[in-house]
Amino acid sequence: MVKTLIIQSNTKNLRYVEPFLAELVAGQGMDDMRYHNAIIALTEGVNNAIVHGNKRDEMKSVTITGEVRQGELWLTIDDFGSGFNPDTLPDPLAQENLLRDGGRGVFLMRSLCDFADFITTETGCRTTLRTRLREE
Repeated sequence: MVKTLIIQSNTKNLRYVEPFLAELVAGQGMDDMRYHNAIIALTEGVNNAIVHGNKRDEMKSVTITGEVRQGELWLTIDDFGSGFNPDTLPDPLAQENLLRDGGRGVFLMRSLCDFADFITTETGCRTTLRTRLREE
C-alpha cells in the first residue's frame, strides 16, 4: 500500500515525518536499527526539501510517498526547488568541513540507506531512498 504525506515548507512540520514512517512500516518486522536509520535519512531529506528546495516558502509543499514492497522500504520526497547535482557538494568528511553546521544531509542519506538518488524533475527535485527492512 502506498502512503502519502504532504506538508507545507516549514521545518515545524518535520514532526509529522516519524509518525508517517511508523505507520508505514507497522507490522512489517523492520529491524530497529534500520528503522532508526530510515527516520534520520527521511528527516534529512524532508528538511533539505523544505530549506534548500522550497527555500522555506510556505506556499510550496513537500510530498513524501512511501511504500513497503518485496522486503524493502521505498520513500520519495518531492519539492518545488530547482534541483541540484549531489556530486558537486563539498565532502563533509574533509578536514575543512568537519566543523561546518550543515552539509551532511546527502551524505547521511547515502550512508544510512541502501540506495539514495537525487534527480531534477520538471517541477522540482525528487529524492528517492530505499532500504531493506531487515539485515540478511
